[in-house]
Amino acid sequence: MKFSKNELNVICQNAAPTKAETLAGIKEIVSVTADLMTKLIMENAIRRLERIPEPECSQFIASVKAQFPTEQNNNSIRQRLAAAKAQEQILQGHDLSGKERFRPETRHMIMVEVQKQCFVGFKGERFRFYLSDEGYRNAKRSEQEGEIKIKSHAAVVDGKLYPDKKPRQQER
Repeated sequence: MKFSKNELNVICQNAAPTKAETLAGIKEIVSVTADLMTKLIMENAIRRLERIPEPECSQFIASVKAQFPTEQNNNSIRQRLAAAKAQEQILQGHDLSGKERFRPETRHMIMVEVQKQCFVGFKGERFRFYLSDEGYRNAKRSEQEGEIKIKSHAAVVDGKLYPDKKPRQQER
């Protein structure tokens, strides 16, 4: 079976120890790729890899990875995604399934980013809070004063979350 250079590049960038892991990595990237040509190349590589039985496929993937320059292997998509996940900001505050979510007075769940040092935290920190109506009014007041920015909001009813349909716009 003949692979194009672009398909080999895709295989190299997503190379994993097993056929299943390699295919899963490529499929994950395909689902978020906007460029049609890149998507087609990846889908072709997936179809061709699926036709190769497991022991030979793993050996083929290893040989493809060995053929490409070392610096390209060190900058694979899988490694770049892992680095990006490691750099993601940590979300502080209430846990997604915390007990605060199920309190009868809880009506709002917000995710905020601190804009300037204040009672909530330091600039750049991100938090999730479950709030009563009064707590939400206080958060909106803090946002108007420029202390925080509410990144997302969801209504809470009996512990169930109902996210706002539209992305939150800054109110004027």
